[in-house]
Parts: sequence; structure tokens; C-alpha cells
Amino acid sequence: MSLKEDLLDFAGSLATATDYPPDDYPSWSSWTYEAHMDDLRSLWSAIMPRLKKDADKIEFIDQNLKIALAAFEARDKDKGRKAILAIYNLNVRSLR
Repeated sequence: MSLKEDLLDFAGSLATATDYPPDDYPSWSSWTYEAHMDDLRSLWSAIMPRLKKDADKIEFIDQNLKIALAAFEARDKDKGRKAILAIYNLNVRSLR
């Protein structure tokens, strides 16, 4: 996939993470918390090495993603959502 497509998917996955922290996934959905977090990690791993113009944002995103995942694992939904929103609010779709 292109960087732009991965960034769009990453933004969508971040938005979903704010709606469905660990124990809030709908029972009818084929997505699980584990699959969703694996998707976020995978997308970020694919995006990170391709960021050139916005390489200065890598550390911020990386740290907030780690904070969010740790918070969700600890069942601290608010802290996890805040960390995810901090990343999303960088307008990740336009990173280069």
C-alpha cells in the first residue's frame, strides 16, 4: 500500500480505538480488541520508516501509542483514549 493509504487506514483505526476500548467491542463485530491493536501496531510499523518530512513526529506518536496500549491493557479507558486522540489530532492523514 502507499503511504497515503496506510495513513488513512491508521487514522481510521485510531478513530475506532477511541470508540471501542478493550471491553467495548460490539458482540456482532468480527473485530476484537487484540486484532485491532495488532492492526494499529502493524500500520504504525509500516508507516514509521517512510515518514521523511514529518520524522520529528515519530517519537511523539510512538510514545503515545505505547501509553494508549498500556492504558487499555490496564483498563484505563480515559487515559488510552486521550493518548490515541493526541496522535489523531496531529492530522495523521497528512503526514509525509
